[in-house]
Amino acid sequence: MIGLGQFLHNRRAVNAQTYVQDMLQAHVVPYTAMHRNVVFQQDNARLRAHTARYTQQFLEQSDVQVLLWPALSPDLNPIEHLWDYLQRRLDCQDHLSQNPDDLEHSLRWHWNAIPRHFLQTLVSSMGRRCAAVLEAQGGHTNY
Repeated sequence: MIGLGQFLHNRRAVNAQTYVQDMLQAHVVPYTAMHRNVVFQQDNARLRAHTARYTQQFLEQSDVQVLLWPALSPDLNPIEHLWDYLQRRLDCQDHLSQNPDDLEHSLRWHWNAIPRHFLQTLVSSMGRRCAAVLEAQGGHTNY
């Protein structure tokens, strides 16, 4: 079975324009406009869409504060644990269709069923994650 990240990226080519339209305009900008003191953290993927001039200009023009995230930094992003959670939910299904539309439907169903307390736990763990990386001097942690 392919990984969730690979599946999502294979469904549609991700470039700066699709990243800005499908993710930033649709989700990030409305969220940051409704909440004060939000800092947007992109994942540490090797997507050029994150670092493209078009994307950077859009984020600046939209007044989205972005966490500086140096290349090859330890991946502290809690979304990685969320992807793992979703992968485990899909793995528990008796029958997982290989049809991309069915797989996407199943993924969306599981995404919408994520317990709120699980998300809060991921966010509240950031202080411990950062402390663990500092203690390991950037090396491997249990996160």
